[in-house]
Amino acid sequence: MERLCPIHGTALASRGKLWHCAECDADYRIRGLCGDCGAELEHLAACGASNWWCNACNELKSKSRVKTELVKA
Repeated sequence: MERLCPIHGTALASRGKLWHCAECDADYRIRGLCGDCGAELEHLAACGASNWWCNACNELKSKSRVKTELVKA
């Protein structure tokens, strides 16, 4: 999935866990929000699996229940 700069709409380049916009020279990170309670989620990745954990709900969340957004790093 191509990520776009929220300010300029230009394509972002991946830099590990960050995304970089050459236009505004800013780095962004992806933040996951719980679709049930709105709390910021912890991203867990291991052995090729990627999951989201909600500390407020105390449970794993499926991708379909996670809202993601780009925020300045």
